[in-house]
Amino acid sequence: MFFVISGFIIWTQALRPVAAPASFFWRRLTRVAPAYWLASAVIIALAAAWPSLMPEVALSARHIALSLAFIPHTDPEGRVFPVLPPGWTLTYEAVFYALVTAALFAPAKARFALTLAGLAAFAAAGFAWPPIYRYVANPLMLEFAAGAGLAQWTARGGRITPGAGLVFGGLGAALLAAMWLAGVQDALFRPLLWGLPAVMIVAGALAIEPVKALTPPRALIQLGDASYAIYLCHLPVVALVAAAIGWPHVWIFIPAAIAASTIAGLTFHRFVERPLIVACRTLPERLAVRGETRRWPAPRATHAADIAPTPLIRRLRRHLLPQGEKEA
Repeated sequence: MFFVISGFIIWTQALRPVAAPASFFWRRLTRVAPAYWLASAVIIALAAAWPSLMPEVALSARHIALSLAFIPHTDPEGRVFPVLPPGWTLTYEAVFYALVTAALFAPAKARFALTLAGLAAFAAAGFAWPPIYRYVANPLMLEFAAGAGLAQWTARGGRITPGAGLVFGGLGAALLAAMWLAGVQDALFRPLLWGLPAVMIVAGALAIEPVKALTPPRALIQLGDASYAIYLCHLPVVALVAAAIGWPHVWIFIPAAIAASTIAGLTFHRFVERPLIVACRTLPERLAVRGETRRWPAPRATHAADIAPTPLIRRLRRHLLPQGEKEA
């Protein structure tokens, strides 16, 4: 579901009129990378100071550099994971973002087809060159295509009724549960085995979303907003909970780990992630204001905010600053 949802949200963003390649890429980069780099730095520090806390984290200079650059590789133990192991999904995200950014240079009518072609090419490349199959070039990329296709269909007016959405979502959840109970897993057919039920669940959620009676509580909205922060924080938090209370007693460990990860993620989202995004996205404007202030000093201005916005500043604000929409 992670990749299907990502495909839907990113392509929805790409359909916006202001989705120029540079602004799109900058918004994606500032949304994902700074918080990921900060979380990776915490992991590196913990792993160096307390190696037994997270035995799945092995450090080397090469491994750290490639991890921070979102470049797929193997760690010192031969595993295809970055320094922050859950970050393996961001390697796929980085490829998807790059493909969408490249497609935005093309005429609007050709962008969707070019994005699908790029995803299909990556999905097929691993078969042509097997050494890269387990890194990023495999059929998992098609799950982004499914989400993007759902976004394209929705943008063109495609709809299903809320009742049908409940049926779709229920069937998708039942399929996933049945495959889990039966132990059905296959990396080659993953887009079909897992991707199809995931698309059904996401499509069902989109269908029931406009129903006022089903509006989720604000707490769940906040939890969704903090989902990326929880994703980044949960590994070291779970490790610390395991070190504190042990993990063999799962009925105590699992609720404690979930609660601690959620609290840590919500805290990180509010006090670190959100300010970090704002700081990074306003950086071009602040640099532009500073540069213009040096070239054309305004005697009465005491702060950058006191300077009247020039056409360059207005353009930067329009393309780079958050405009109130919900973020991916």
